[in-house]
Amino acid sequence: MARRVPREPLALGLLCLSLAAPAAAAGAGSVLASYSFEDAVATGPDTFAIFQGARHVGTGRGRVFLSSAFHVSGYRSVEIKDVAGDGDFPELQGYFPVRSAGRLFFHFAFLTTDPKEELNIALAGPRFFQMEKDGIAFWLGTREGGLVHVSDSIPKKLFPVEAFVWYGVDVAYDVVAGTYALTIRREGQDAPVVALREQPNATSRRGSAVDKFSFVGSPYEDTSNVVYYVDDVVIGTDESVTQIPFVAPGRRKLFVDLFAEYQKQLRERPRCLPMTGPEDVGLKPADLADLAREGLLESVKRVFAGEASAPADVERMAPDRWRQVLGAVSQWTTGCRALGSGDARRALTHFEQASALMPEGRIFAFSAVLALAGMKRFAEADERLLLLASGRDDPRYAVVSAYVGLARGDLDQAEAWLRDPASRVLDREANPLLALFRKAVPTDLLNGLRSQLGAAFPGLREETLVAEQYYYVQLWKGQYDAARDYALRMGERLGRAGLPASVWSERAGDAAFYRRDLSEARQLYEDAIRGEKDNGVLMALYLKLADIAHLSGDLETERALREHYYGALSEQPGPRF
Repeated sequence: MARRVPREPLALGLLCLSLAAPAAAAGAGSVLASYSFEDAVATGPDTFAIFQGARHVGTGRGRVFLSSAFHVSGYRSVEIKDVAGDGDFPELQGYFPVRSAGRLFFHFAFLTTDPKEELNIALAGPRFFQMEKDGIAFWLGTREGGLVHVSDSIPKKLFPVEAFVWYGVDVAYDVVAGTYALTIRREGQDAPVVALREQPNATSRRGSAVDKFSFVGSPYEDTSNVVYYVDDVVIGTDESVTQIPFVAPGRRKLFVDLFAEYQKQLRERPRCLPMTGPEDVGLKPADLADLAREGLLESVKRVFAGEASAPADVERMAPDRWRQVLGAVSQWTTGCRALGSGDARRALTHFEQASALMPEGRIFAFSAVLALAGMKRFAEADERLLLLASGRDDPRYAVVSAYVGLARGDLDQAEAWLRDPASRVLDREANPLLALFRKAVPTDLLNGLRSQLGAAFPGLREETLVAEQYYYVQLWKGQYDAARDYALRMGERLGRAGLPASVWSERAGDAAFYRRDLSEARQLYEDAIRGEKDNGVLMALYLKLADIAHLSGDLETERALREHYYGALSEQPGPRF
């Protein structure tokens, strides 16, 4: 809980082009603020701010960002990670019109990975997070594994918190009386674990106004290594706006739903698919805090809003790499407008300029593939897809691959390869590209293979990509049985050739999931896990199994799979989004 509002709050949502969003527009009816962290919303003094380091001392190693790992509704939540002893703390702080009278209703859900690590959640007023009138009104936190609320300046114990369990919290605050009702529900249980009435607010002051909320780790003692998740934040003046069903199978957006969303966008007309995190354009978590500290927030907003070039203050003040990122984004947004208007050739020029500035920007490469497919330049589109192959679990890869396959038209050869036992497409010696089915192909390796294989290279590249394009086209058409059967046969043939087949077991599971055959999907994912050694792939498979458990109403298994996922995740170096 920041004691003051820093001059330049970090607008992470804009920087990542839709990192957080309102479930309903703030101020609409009795809703003052509402976030489910799905679509785009501007951050700022009337919505929310994200601080990677709320004290702005330059030593903070914690972070706040979107995660698809755990969520209650939609497909994303906010992850807050604190680091003990770094002299700072990360914070999600939200704002709404000041309430000096009447009642206020506050709803949110949270999940923590380790209850022994401290976290703090608060409602406060114009005096910010001070223990005085118009300061902190409601304060919830974890202490030594238990949940406490601070009422009448006294931390009062509620219950022991379980790791990897979602808790839904409802606060009904009577501003004039200075009291609140507190209801907390555990996922999977109908009866609340806490149901308190007429509790004195944090300072026991009547008429203590509120206008902001805060989610942090350990802001005062700097002793917490907490990692926790927040979802479905709603602030309103009518109790009905916060009455969200806490456990409602089917509300959560699954990985298969993302494919359908992206597919719908491309069916309407060729267009750029959305960014999903800062790494899409080459930004790193540390960059986000640095941009705020340098006072470049407004300039960055203008670039991400689609201005053709970086403003003069960015050109003058920003380090070279930031100028490259912002220049690349400017080129990309210009290219997206051209692609949306049907000018694929001009769009490709801008996408290639963006990639030249930031080669690690995946969103630029995805967009270039769409433009190339629109121009019928399939060989180049295939080659770009090979460079993106490490992201095959990204639904955008699946949709773009299907789009290329549909634009190509004739995919009958993909079926023919499976009918012909002697086909070289399933011969490891004849087609070395098959060994790279799960991995991205670096440019230098691709050039080496092109030189080594000579005239055979174009045909082998096409064989490698058309097989998966055929599979994704079946998903696009809704032919889930055909997609599953093709994936099973492809995996069987790869296995005979001595090649890893887990990628096709997973794809067969995806097709079964699409047709809602959860039992078969579970079996196929488990088969894929047994044959998979890549930790990143295992993480994706655990999440898919967790989705199956969720749809099956098996909450304990879902929780266990969350722990599997988090354990795998903790072994991965670097950031994730």
